[in-house]
Order: sequence, then structure tokens, then C-alpha cells
Amino acid sequence: MGKAKTCCIMVYGCAKNQVDAEEMAARLRDAGYRLSADPAEANVLVVHTCGFIEDARRESVEGILLACQAAEETAASSGGKAPPVVVTGCLSQRYPKDLVDEIPEIAGVAGTAAPRDIVEIVGAALSGRRLQDVGSPGRGAPGAGTARAARVALTPGASWAYLRVSEGCRHRCTYCAIPSMRGTLASREPDDVLNEAKTLAAEGVKELDLIAQDLSDYGYDLAGERRLAPLVRSLVSIPEIAWVRLLYVRPDGVTSELGDAMALPKVAPYVDLPVEHGSAKVLRLMGRPGPDRILEAVETLRASVPGLFIRTTVIAGFPGETEKDVEDTLGLLKAMGVHRVGVFSYSREEGTSAYGLPDPVPPEAARERTELIRRFGLVLAKESSESLVGMDIPVLLAKPSVRPGYWIGRGPHQAPEVDGRTYVKIADVAPGIPAESFVTATIKRAGVLSLFASRR
Repeated sequence: MGKAKTCCIMVYGCAKNQVDAEEMAARLRDAGYRLSADPAEANVLVVHTCGFIEDARRESVEGILLACQAAEETAASSGGKAPPVVVTGCLSQRYPKDLVDEIPEIAGVAGTAAPRDIVEIVGAALSGRRLQDVGSPGRGAPGAGTARAARVALTPGASWAYLRVSEGCRHRCTYCAIPSMRGTLASREPDDVLNEAKTLAAEGVKELDLIAQDLSDYGYDLAGERRLAPLVRSLVSIPEIAWVRLLYVRPDGVTSELGDAMALPKVAPYVDLPVEHGSAKVLRLMGRPGPDRILEAVETLRASVPGLFIRTTVIAGFPGETEKDVEDTLGLLKAMGVHRVGVFSYSREEGTSAYGLPDPVPPEAARERTELIRRFGLVLAKESSESLVGMDIPVLLAKPSVRPGYWIGRGPHQAPEVDGRTYVKIADVAPGIPAESFVTATIKRAGVLSLFASRR
């Protein structure tokens, strides 16, 4: 098959970028483009980038350079012109001129509105136009005259899917550049979210993983109050959906109403509750909820869901941080009873309020503190996994393991891609268990993240 109207989308960054890419893929497919995961097959390449922190930017830049190299190799092998490389997403929204000036091989940049405008963007690149007008942050967000597209799954056949309920953020954490790239909070209408969820369920999805910059703020811009709890109640009413999982809920958005919604049978007893630090002083500098509010949120949720699993994130090395502040962070993580901890070294970001803060932490000290918290998080993860030994848990199976007689799946405490796997021994694996189904399994042994179980 020829390369005419064939597009390759390369994705970097968070789950929201994956959803962006799936929406772009759907619009391109509907416009007559063939989609390919192989850059060598494409006559246009789209690199969807992340611009959140330094490490993410570096990975995205490397991805852009790889795409440019693939385009050059295609030209060399065919004797024709190199296919255009278009850069979309947060990095291009934040640094459009820098990218165009420093990587002249690219055909242009298109920013975070690309999912809405991708057909026109790709058409312009193929016609030889050089793109640089990214527009204002949030221009393509729901609530800004943008209808959500259908999606082409990047992981076809998977039993789970991300479901984005809003875009942007109305909070102004001092270290965070997201509002400058994604705009302020723009929630999708509840019926729009519900209709997409029903479509995903009809396609075989069993688990919906809700995502947003801040899930707990969902609906505030629509109704003047948080509406996540009613949305969750609507989603669990879909017969085919077995689990609804909440990813990224700010502690100050937790209410008893949300706790009651999370106690519903089809809501996974799991929440991603980012704390970012444990020191009251550092949290004030970050513009984040303090330790007391964090512990109050945990208490509220566990009053409704006693067996709640908590994932959190922490930033080490924020300006002004001391060794005592790090000790406070470890103490808070222990007091919360967290099960998984993601740790990042502070990244000084242009355009944020924290950019000019005094008392920067030396990079070596920040790395050491990051490693200290990471190791502490592994201890907590190991304790959490070991606490499940001997228990029966539901496991959503994904695929057979290379080890005969075992299947790979996830328990309610394991979000896709980040929380490990559960390996289930099933004697009648070949004839008896279809892919992507639930079984009840008894946990026999625990690693740090992975569990080993037998079908009950």
C-alpha cells in the first residue's frame, strides 16, 4: 500500500495526551487518512508533546528529533521529499517560536488545540505551509465551542480506557505551568461524558479511568459547584462498566458526597490523591492544601471506603525545603497510609510564581531527597502488597502470561501502567477464561508492586 494520506502519530507525556492522540486519530481516519504506528509508512508525522517539566520536555524533544530522522530516512530510501513533521501538544503551545527556530526540519507547530484542528493542520503541512500559530491556551477545550471527537484506541482490545472529563485548571499552584499550556478549567457537559462512556462500554471497555488536571473540580465552571460525585453515579449505572477509577483528586476537593459516591459497588476502592509535599511551610509556598486538609480528606474518604488504596505524588527539592521538611513529608505519607508514591525532583519552570523564589535546593541535594522518598515509597508499597496476602480480590484479566498456566491482570488497587500487575494461576486457562474478564483470585505471594495469586 502506498503512503498517500498515511499519518503516524507519536505520543509523549501523560494520559491526557493519549486521549488527545486518540481523538486526532479518529478525526484523521474520518477524513480519509490511513493511520500507521510505523513512521516509515507515513507521508506525514505528528509528534504530540509534553511540556510540563524538564524531563518531559527532554523526552519530547528527543521524540521530535527521532521523527525528523525517520522522515529523512524515508526521503533517502524513496528518493523523494521528506514527509512533514508537525509538533503538537503542550511543548509546542509553550515554546512555538523556539521549536521552529531551533529545529528547522519540522514543518511547524500546532499547540494544544491540535485534537480539534488536526485535519486542517495535517492538510496544511502536506501542502507545504509552515505552521506556527498555536492560539491561546485552552482554545480547543470542551466548553469553548469544541465538540469531542470519537476516539481510535491506541491500545485496541484493551478492557480499560481513560475518560477525560475536563481540560485545564483554575488552581494556580506556584510550580505548575499547566494553565499556561492548557488554559483554565473547562468541564465537559455530563451528557457528553456519559455518551462517550457508553460508546466505550459498547466497544468492550470494562474499566473507566477518569482523568483531568483536577477531577474533584469537575463541573465547577458549569454549575458553580463540584459535580464529580453525580457524574460517578451516572457512570456506574452503565451495565457493561465494572470499575470506575478516579485519577488525580486534589485533597481540598474531597467532600463527604464524593466519599459516598466512591463507596458505590462499581467504583474501584482507589484514588490518586496528590499531596506534593508534607511540610506545612513548603505547601504554603506551593499554593497547595496543607497537611491538616490532606489528612482530613483521607479521613473523609476512608469513612466511606475503609479499604481505600491511595496513590500520591511528591515533589522533592522545592525552594526553601530543609531536611526537616523532608522528614515531615515521610511522616505525612505514613500517617496517610499511602500505598504508592511517585516522586519527582522540583523543576524550575519559566512563567510560574515559584520561578523566582529564594533559597534554591542544590541539584545534588534534590536528587538525594528524591531517592530517599522513592525508597520510602517502595517500603510502603511492599507493606501494602504484603497486606493482601491471603485475601480474595477481583482481578481484571488482560492476557495470558508467557509462563504457562498464568494470566496477567490487575486488582482494584492497580491502575493501568503504574501500579504493577497481578499474575493469576488458572488451571483451565486455555479453554475456560476469555481475555479481559474478571475472576476472583486468592493472593499467595507479594512483590513490591506485583502480586501472585490463584483463581479461587
